[in-house]
Amino acid sequence: MATGPSLVGKLPVEVRAHQRWRRVGLAVGLVVVLVAGAQVMARRDRAEEARRDAAWRRLAGPSCPALEPKIFRAQARYPQATPYDEVLYRRFGGAMTCTHLVDRVGGAKLRYQVCKFSAPEYLAVAQEGMERFYDLSNGRSAAITVKKDQISCIVISPFKVK
Repeated sequence: MATGPSLVGKLPVEVRAHQRWRRVGLAVGLVVVLVAGAQVMARRDRAEEARRDAAWRRLAGPSCPALEPKIFRAQARYPQATPYDEVLYRRFGGAMTCTHLVDRVGGAKLRYQVCKFSAPEYLAVAQEGMERFYDLSNGRSAAITVKKDQISCIVISPFKVK
């Protein structure tokens, strides 16, 4: 069935060497593309993280007005309760979003949480037996920062939860 003699043999050395260099070139090119892509993605991720951190760190405003605990507890309905790490947030109305930030304090990293609340009527924050109550009626928004065992609340400008 064969029409002629079959040649079984090796390619000349020059052809094999040329193919080898082509493969090496393709492998090097692939590595360069992968490394460049990883660096572009890492740079974009760092820029996005810096933008997000700046938006969360630039929170400024007056302290939140305190609320008597009995007013909070006397409400006819139950509050929305959201545990976040070891802190329990309870609120009447509004929405919340949280993140963690890291600061350096005395050379050590301090990881803490910041939560934003869009227009809750009343807000309660409980951590390790300590509970704080805030009055944010009239559509005010707030940011709560919890660093170790310190809770702070400031009134911020309105925002949209994404």
